[in-house]
Amino acid sequence: MKILLIQPPIEDFYTTPVRLYPLGLLYAAATLQKLGCDVEILDCLTPPKKRQLAIPADFSYLEKHFRNNPYLFKGYYRYGLSDRQIMERIDAAQPDMIGISSQFTAYFQSVQKLAEMIKANADIPIFIGGNHAAAFGEEIQKRTPAIDDVLVGPAETALPRHFNRGDASRFSGAPIDWKSMQPAHELLPPPDYRMGKKNYISMIASRGCPYKCEFCSVHNMFGRRMDYRDIDDVLDEMRRNYLDKEARIFNFEDDNISVNKKWFEHFLQRVIADSTLKDIELTAMNGLCYPTLDDRLLQLMHRAGFRRLDLSFVTRDQALRRRFKRPGRDDDLERIVRTAHRLGFFITVYIIIGLPGQSYDEVKESIDVLLDMNVLVGPSVFYIPPASSLYDKLELPEHVRCNWNLYRSSAFAV
Repeated sequence: MKILLIQPPIEDFYTTPVRLYPLGLLYAAATLQKLGCDVEILDCLTPPKKRQLAIPADFSYLEKHFRNNPYLFKGYYRYGLSDRQIMERIDAAQPDMIGISSQFTAYFQSVQKLAEMIKANADIPIFIGGNHAAAFGEEIQKRTPAIDDVLVGPAETALPRHFNRGDASRFSGAPIDWKSMQPAHELLPPPDYRMGKKNYISMIASRGCPYKCEFCSVHNMFGRRMDYRDIDDVLDEMRRNYLDKEARIFNFEDDNISVNKKWFEHFLQRVIADSTLKDIELTAMNGLCYPTLDDRLLQLMHRAGFRRLDLSFVTRDQALRRRFKRPGRDDDLERIVRTAHRLGFFITVYIIIGLPGQSYDEVKESIDVLLDMNVLVGPSVFYIPPASSLYDKLELPEHVRCNWNLYRSSAFAV
């Protein structure tokens, strides 16, 4: 069976190209290969060329705020391949089935348009998976008849369950363990994924998160128990891509890689000692939870190749931190930042702006404190977080709650 996996285009006021590596599709591809399928990947966001669109009616209320304002958005764009290019690539692939990544709720409209366009041109079964699919499975099928199946959960469990339906013996091998599986990086051409002048890949070494931050939905896909890969398997993935794809930057997309300090310390020591992995850079752009770090880990991180330190702070207001079950204290952050400055890290600390119950004065105070620490302040505008424990507590008008287009930071919907 030939299966084409697609990362769809994006429509928004902006995008971040280095955060578009389709790692979830690579795990889906590796799972399908284990099930005996022939797999091809179509990344519609590579290259992420943009074309300006008229601002949709859903966002018309924003125009007065960024019209003639040099600090806000300049326009609304479609990023990625055109519809014609996508259909040409699908026709060339001649797939028996198509899977579409649906990770972010705000971008489901692009998934919907793509599925409807494919069905209008060819009778090909279509399934989707990803974080949005896990959050709104039943509702998706009601809204979009062009999508035949919505797969819920990680690829290694959702895909075998999907293909075994109606024929329990069809793919009756041993359960697939994601920890020992190598994602199918080889299906992506290396020149298309670069940071500056260097090839990069994204990868994960762990899944899950033990914390219960109310605005986070990681547990909906991967649970709260931390699950780590064997370090040999992680290093093998790095070496293969170092040699085969000339990757020199390895971005870890883990939600909380440093929770298990013993594992993280051992991993860093192994990277430092590895005879192949020279002159590499490691990044963790999802942001590290600073209470899990200490001076020794920072020293090892720097020796292993970390040069940028991305830390998740959220807010310095302790009442808000307790309310949203966010770990950490100011003095912990100050200690980590002092050590990181001494080691030569470029430090970005991320805060959330617009948390329910947050005031303007609190936001300004958080920013001022971080600027006094001499770090880059990364502002993340709060957006509607589906599948989180906070989601059902938000007092949203029904016309906002049911409009998935508004579930993005650039909508300022809350």
